[in-house]
Amino acid sequence: MKTTRRTFLIGAMSSSCLATPHVSRAANRTKLTISNGAPQYQQVLTDLATEFRRESPEIEVDFVVAGDSWDPLLQNTLRGSLVGDLPDGTWQSLTYAPLLAKRGIAQPLTTQFGGSSEFEAMGLPKDMVEASMRGGQVFAMPFGTTVPIVYCNMDLLRRGGYSKTNAPGTWDEIAEVGAKVAVLGNPINGGYIAYPSTNAWMFQNLLASFGGQMMTADQREIAFDGPEGLRALEVLWQLGAASNIDMTHPQAINAFSAGSEGFLITSASATKAVSKAAAGSFDFQVGQFPVHGENGRLIGAGHGFMVFTKDPERQKALGQFMKLALSPTGQMILARNTGYMPVNILALKDAKFLEEYLSINPYHRAIVERLSITGDQFSFPSENTVKIVEMIAETMRQVVVHQAKPAQALASMADQTRKLIKT
Repeated sequence: MKTTRRTFLIGAMSSSCLATPHVSRAANRTKLTISNGAPQYQQVLTDLATEFRRESPEIEVDFVVAGDSWDPLLQNTLRGSLVGDLPDGTWQSLTYAPLLAKRGIAQPLTTQFGGSSEFEAMGLPKDMVEASMRGGQVFAMPFGTTVPIVYCNMDLLRRGGYSKTNAPGTWDEIAEVGAKVAVLGNPINGGYIAYPSTNAWMFQNLLASFGGQMMTADQREIAFDGPEGLRALEVLWQLGAASNIDMTHPQAINAFSAGSEGFLITSASATKAVSKAAAGSFDFQVGQFPVHGENGRLIGAGHGFMVFTKDPERQKALGQFMKLALSPTGQMILARNTGYMPVNILALKDAKFLEEYLSINPYHRAIVERLSITGDQFSFPSENTVKIVEMIAETMRQVVVHQAKPAQALASMADQTRKLIKT
């Protein structure tokens, strides 16, 4: 993927270099550089910059696009660290915080903000804070996240015999009505679950929804090969009966938006685009991703800000920016410009904030309460991480299309993962 390099300066474009922190010539002015891999969301950064300049005129922030998504941004960051060419901070996927901390690139936020309990006191969910930690210290300030949800074409579900007013809420209900929709005839597909999601995100969510974990707490042994992992694959087998057409993820989104798919299970970040496409075409609703028992939880695809600079004064300045990002003002900027969900639970408990947020993203109403049980993605502590998650995605596909039964597939996944971790 081609890397774009565009620089957004508070108030104006800058012709500065990509990553190296700037030395300001203006007296008593600190100029910071923050890299990102989200060129499609530059309006978020522009609006944050405008607000930050209003609050802290003595600090200037230079936003630099260093990749077209989180993965290229990570690779550019790792390369930059080898030659001493790093920005002051970055806006990156939370799943990479432990890795960047392990490499000595991301700096702990303890001095400025305290420990995990202080982050929770600022309004962040406990699971999300823990996902940003390594060695007992927090290395990222979460900014936004997304969770899986169930998109429903209620018109098709009713044709399949579904009679309830609200979207189906259990896997049995979803699978049963999806299978009935599947036999309505081409070009209608009963439903689709986004099993190819990067980093085995959908499997992680199915597993976590039953209370399972990918690995033990010390990350020495895999933990997904127990009853929770088997139940996760059994759900995929159930849903496979509704998926009479195996598609790519983009094809499935297009099919649902066109009104030819009963349900679609994917990220909530697509609600704006899908609801716009569905408007006037069919009765569109969203339902919660089923979670089971008191230990059930969700796995978000979160992102946040990290500090690279080791200079205390520059760290302090970045801390001020992070506080803005987490504040109700910063969280509303995120909601206004993206389909991502705010992560500040205290802000979401404010009636005025919640009303404005849901007026922007009305289909998030059914899922915003899930933030309190939402953590973030797990990444295997291995150089073979990509191979592992690609193998898991392929195994999930085999289960969905009924080429492999759940128990057999789980045993194979576990065996291959153990071998790849040790390689």
